[in-house]
Amino acid sequence: MPPTYTLYTPEASFRAFATLIAAEYNAVAVDIVTDVTAEDAKSPVGKLPVLETPSGEKIFSCYAAARFIAGLRRDTGLTGNSPVEAAFVDAWMDFVAQELELPACAWFYPAAGYMPFNKTSYEKSKADLAKALQVLNGHLNGKAYLVGNQITLADIVVASTLLYPFKLVADPSYLKPFDYVLKWFTNCVSQEEFQQIVGQVTMCQKEIMAPGQS
Repeated sequence: MPPTYTLYTPEASFRAFATLIAAEYNAVAVDIVTDVTAEDAKSPVGKLPVLETPSGEKIFSCYAAARFIAGLRRDTGLTGNSPVEAAFVDAWMDFVAQELELPACAWFYPAAGYMPFNKTSYEKSKADLAKALQVLNGHLNGKAYLVGNQITLADIVVASTLLYPFKLVADPSYLKPFDYVLKWFTNCVSQEEFQQIVGQVTMCQKEIMAPGQS
């Protein structure tokens, strides 16, 4: 019987999506526990998500957990099919951590009720996200995937980070300059492995306003 991993995470957290989608591609069994605190999960850094291995190790950091699950099988190519591709996968994950996640969260968190609205932060997050999307759009010109000729962990992590902004706040007028990103994102979330975790994705048609936003 194949081993089962356990992911301790807040419910519907985008930080858990990449690990769970990678598990779908690699046919890895992952139990999801949402009614838990970081203290209960014995998180080494006091934060969720945490992935527990069958032998009891606790892997913290959503990126480390996703990379671990993706690396359990080499034949699926999620971590790249060569050392160069593997480096590019890691590079795009670094791009998410350094350039994409902060503006994405700063924009959609107030609309989702996770933090109060602040006009300065709102305007900066929209501008910074647009800069990151411009980089992605240029890279995806003429490409179906971020790395190589198939979906890799790079696509999974980037698409997971963009999921809530694209569902809640990034309306068609905002995304109009980023047609290659939109085509790539639509292709990613239409895959069965994505839909097993995030369901049918309905794109934002009108930006959801946060409380206090005029």
